[in-house]
Amino acid sequence: MTGTLPKRFFRSAALAAGLCAVISGPTLAQEMVLKAGHAASTSNTGHKAFEFLAQELADNTDGRISLEIYPSSQLGSERELVESIQLGNVDMTFVSSAVLGNFNPQFFALDIPFMFKDRDDVYRVLDGEIGQNLLTSLEQVGIKGLGYWENGFRQLTNSKQDIRSPEDLEGMRMRTMENAVHLEAWRNVGANPAPLAFGELFTALQQGTFDAQEGPINLFYDMRFNEVQKHITKTNHVYSPWPILINPNIYNSLSDEDRVILEEAVAKSITYQRNLAQQADEAAIAAMSDVTITELSPEELEAFASHMDPIYDMVRERVGDEIIDDILAEIK
Repeated sequence: MTGTLPKRFFRSAALAAGLCAVISGPTLAQEMVLKAGHAASTSNTGHKAFEFLAQELADNTDGRISLEIYPSSQLGSERELVESIQLGNVDMTFVSSAVLGNFNPQFFALDIPFMFKDRDDVYRVLDGEIGQNLLTSLEQVGIKGLGYWENGFRQLTNSKQDIRSPEDLEGMRMRTMENAVHLEAWRNVGANPAPLAFGELFTALQQGTFDAQEGPINLFYDMRFNEVQKHITKTNHVYSPWPILINPNIYNSLSDEDRVILEEAVAKSITYQRNLAQQADEAAIAAMSDVTITELSPEELEAFASHMDPIYDMVRERVGDEIIDDILAEIK
């Protein structure tokens, strides 16, 4: 075709270009499927919270933002999941705060045993300035923190005997997380601790590689550890939150509107999940009639807590005095 093109051609071309710009512009750019991985089972409250979050996001974005959830360490151990968040291979996860101490030592401040006496203390710290500053501090290591779900107060379990004193733990082979504070704390009360990825723990307990482990009761039940561990001592030695993490590039790619939607959905999920976690602890205890659950007296608890002064010193050396003093002042 030669000669001068008619004006209507240019009007049509301009209209088509405009339509293409709309179609490929901001609306479609905000459509995304977030890959979310975690180490717990599908019956766990954290998994249910991810499902709740997925529904909230879908409902409030007309399905533009959705979650694909990969449970049970399908995308790696907790430490590997955090590394995958940094690398951008996983978009969202939740992990024990103890794991984050390996990426940002400030999180070790939450791991001092027997520091928190109840959930009210915990929530004042996590939901207040201290906890939010901890989340913000993750940005310097390539992680965006959104809030805290609840793993729960950690308890001591074993396959050998009722434990009421540090002497009962003497020499016992014990699995802990890969966290220097946890390892040293259990050494101080006479156990023989070693780290192991959570996804490998059931088999290790079943085979007798470890005699003991520690963790929240609802997680203990969800992972069927009651099949191979028949003694629980309620120590409440550490409160374990689940920080909710997202890849910073994913977060920054959201429009202002979608960030608000995400943050509001996360806030709703925190209330939902914490309620579930507390109910799950009670339900797990009721379901494990074949497990001996030992309640410690204040004097027996103090026998464990009295060994923790060196742990305070260890953590202060790693993270400084300020954050620990701030936590202690908040929970007086």
